[in-house]
Amino acid sequence: TFKATEAVVSTQSTGRPYMALEFLKNKITLLMQERDKAISRADDLMDTVQEKSDLVTKLENEKRDLVSRLALADNELDSLHDQKETMATEKSELEVEVEKLRRENDSLQNAIDTFETAFEYKEKEIEDLQKQIENFNLEMDELVG
Repeated sequence: TFKATEAVVSTQSTGRPYMALEFLKNKITLLMQERDKAISRADDLMDTVQEKSDLVTKLENEKRDLVSRLALADNELDSLHDQKETMATEKSELEVEVEKLRRENDSLQNAIDTFETAFEYKEKEIEDLQKQIENFNLEMDELVG
């Protein structure tokens, strides 16, 4: 490394100590300017790192929210699936009950048809008996009178 005192000593023999000092001052100024630029770039990089860190945090929070929402949706889907299975079971049970009621209805309809046929037959018997009674009464009236 080049030291300022060495530059002054070496320039004394040539008679140009002030030029070497000016050179060193300029060099120090340039180095300080470069240092300031480096600090500024470091600050910019720190700002960028902070922005990226904030973005990562935001994305992690969004991911957590989405995972949570996905879990809720998955639970809701499971619940809906369970409801669907329950409804399918209830539907099957109702279909069995409907079929049983249809058979019972058919049986009752057959009983009604049988009763109506028997009723019509009895009405005919009654009509026949009434005619026999009328005929008997007419025969009795003729015999008596």
